Order: sequence, then structure tokens, then C-alpha cells
Amino acid sequence: MDQLGRRKGAIAVYLDVWHADILSFLDLKLNNGDERQRAHDIFTGVCLPDLFMEQVERRGDWYLFDPHEVKSVMGYSLEDLYDEKKGSGSFREKYDECIQSNALNKTKIPAIQIMARIMKSQLETGTPFMFYRDEVNRKNPNKHEGMIYSSNLCTEIMQNMSPTVQYDETVDGDTIITYKKAGDFVVCNLSSINLGKAVYANNDNQDLLKRLIPIQVRMLDNVIDLNTIDVKQATITNKKYRAVGLGTFGWHHLLALKGIKWESKQAVTFADELYEFISQLTIKASVELAKEKGAYSKFVGSDWQTGEYFRQRGYLKGPKADTWTELMNEVAEHGMRNGYLMAVAPNSSTSVIAGSTASIDPIFKAFYHEEKKDYKLPVVAPDLDHNTYDIYRRSAYIVDQRWSVQQNAARQRHIDQSISFNFYVPNNIKAQVMLDLHLQAWDSGLKTTYYVRSTASDIEDCVWCES
Repeated sequence: MDQLGRRKGAIAVYLDVWHADILSFLDLKLNNGDERQRAHDIFTGVCLPDLFMEQVERRGDWYLFDPHEVKSVMGYSLEDLYDEKKGSGSFREKYDECIQSNALNKTKIPAIQIMARIMKSQLETGTPFMFYRDEVNRKNPNKHEGMIYSSNLCTEIMQNMSPTVQYDETVDGDTIITYKKAGDFVVCNLSSINLGKAVYANNDNQDLLKRLIPIQVRMLDNVIDLNTIDVKQATITNKKYRAVGLGTFGWHHLLALKGIKWESKQAVTFADELYEFISQLTIKASVELAKEKGAYSKFVGSDWQTGEYFRQRGYLKGPKADTWTELMNEVAEHGMRNGYLMAVAPNSSTSVIAGSTASIDPIFKAFYHEEKKDYKLPVVAPDLDHNTYDIYRRSAYIVDQRWSVQQNAARQRHIDQSISFNFYVPNNIKAQVMLDLHLQAWDSGLKTTYYVRSTASDIEDCVWCES
């Protein structure tokens, strides 16, 4: 699939970590071993419940099951469950039932061994991506309508998913007519703010963002109505949730312009404050569109409507509680035009064209070459001079990744979907250090992590969300 020769097609396949085939799945992209058991051209992701990460921490055992057998014997599917609260919930209850059942075949293996296999593959191939399914579904504003089972190629899209089901078939002469109920077929309508241009100004009121974001949300909402999608289920889902993904790029560029060091509490606090402000403006813009055009069809019963979205994120406490309470009440009264609002994509190609830095990532170097299949482009850090060099010189493979996790956790609180978040590590990183990064990411409330980019790996990028 090469889209008429314009761009190579790509697919990401996610598998639950309790699945009986997880170990062979983790080997799919490795460069050695039986080639008949390899699939080098797909991108892999692992769906990880809290319980697995807890077992990794305590060096406990983990059990693998055949999902078909679980459904046949136990009458439910583990993939349809998640922990509604941190530390308790329906997934761990049913998972324990499966462990205790003598009617099920199961494989016991130390959880840390699976984690070691995950990290081995990541250091060699960059994948699998990490998908923390419990946190994802707890923070899903539309959990009343379904569940999120996995993410996309770039790990920033989190929307309800369900299969299309054929429920009837009739024969009329030589014509066969099938009837299907459309499932939730996820569509991402993306647009990103150039932080280096839109935010950097000696103006605490951020008037440009106040003017820009309502236009951006309206534009994305219009795309839903104007777009032509050949997959009918996708068209139905697009109109059902009216999901958009307002994101950002140029984070390192912005820090350099403002003279804020990457490895600092100031950068973490700035990420928290900036993305809270962007989130507030984005929600407000969607409310205003709902007043004008009506709310999305599944608004009633959503976390937006009940106010749970705002309570979960702690918005109703603290110095900005009055502003958030007023906005929450406005949402409840008028609705939201869009069921999903924010998602931060990689934007690595777009950012180069726009003269900024990719997504929320640190820059590779102050000067480097952007290499793709058909070109090699020299890239200089934007606005590089004696004032910004000191910020840029602490580049991707130099900065302490623990600060990157802290920044990302701060912004994730304000983003209803997720963020394309890479780890940059040396090829000789100690296993415990890599493990600690994953545990920190999970424990901090990150929903996903994207590539593990090591200094030795030659990772083939997915370009779908880069532009």
C-alpha cells in the first residue's frame, strides 16, 4: 500500500501483554532469528494494565491466556475490561478469576522477563510503543459510549473503538444484501500550533493564542463536514463524536526563546501552565461552536456533561477554580461541539518546514541533517544565537529523560487524548535505568510512550502524523 506512489502506507498492531502470543509478538521486528517469524514493516505496540506494571515493580509473576479460550470458558473478554480506579477495578478482578480457574490453560512467567523482552526490542528496533490502557480509559471523556483498545501509529489518538457487526443478510434473486451496524472507526483530524511563533511574546495575556485557537477549532470542525472519506464507518464515527486533535510543536524552540532550561522545575511548571491555558481556550472554543451549531451527538452522559472531566483533573481546586467552574457549568448547559479535542502529534517534518522544533521533543543537535527516503535536509536550530545556544546544546541524547517525563506528565493532565512522546537514550543504557524511565512514565499518569530512540538504532519512522 503506497498511496499511489506518494507515500508508503503503514500500520501499527497492538497486543495485550496478557496474550498467549506476547513473547513471539515482541520478537516480530528483531533483526535476528527465524525470518518466517518476523514482520519488519509493521509497527508494534503493547497494551499494559496497571496490574502488570505493579507486578514488574514487585518482581511478581504474570499469566498469559488465550483470549478465545477466556471468552469461551469464562464468558467475558479481558480486553473489554479496565481498572476504573487506580489499584482496583474490573480488569484485575476478572484477571484474578482467570488465574484461579482450573478450566483455563495458562502460562506463568515473571513479569520482569516480559518487560526485559520489551526493552530489548525497543533498544534494537525502537518499538513496541507503550499503551497504558487503564489510565487511557479512566480519562476517556466518552467512556459512557465505549472503550479505547489501542492507539494509532503515533500514539497520540485515544478514541472509542468497536467492530462493525453484520446482523442480517438477505437474498433477492441474484443479489445478496448484507446489513451492518457500523462500529466506531477512529478518524484523526489534526492541526498543530507553532509555539515558537504563537506563544513567544512579551505579553502575559497571550492575546495571539486567544485569537488563534477559536479559529483553529472551527477549522478542524469544518474539516469533519467537508472531508470525503471512502470508509463509511469512518464517516459515521467522524460525525458521531466530531473528534479533533489540536496539538502543538516547537516546545524546545519556545524554551530557548524564553531562556528556560530543559532540565528545570521552571520548564515543568511552564508546561503545566501553558497547556492548561491552551486546554481552557480549546474547550471554550468548542462550547461556543456548540452554541452556534449544536453539541456532538453523544454529549449527554459524557464526562464533559457530568463534569467528571474537570473533577478528575483537579480543576475545581486551587487558584483557577472559579474560572474552571464557570467553564464546566457552561459546558453542562450548552454542550461541546467536539467529543475529543486535543492530541499532540510528532510533527517532525512540519516543524522543519515551519522553522521550529518537533512536537514536544528536544532537538537532536544544534545542527543536524533530516534524512528521509528521498532527501537529506540540513537543519539548524531555530533562532540559534548566543542567547539560545546554551538551551539547545542540551540536546535530545544529552538531557536527563526524567525531566522529559515530568514535563510530559504535567501537560498530559490537560490533554484529553495523548502525546507522541519519545525516549532518547544511549545504546549502552543500563537495563535498570531504562526500566525506571518506563515505571516513572506509567506512575506519572502518561497514557502512552512512542519510540525509544537509542544512539545505535536505525529506526524507520512512521510519517503519517509528521505532517
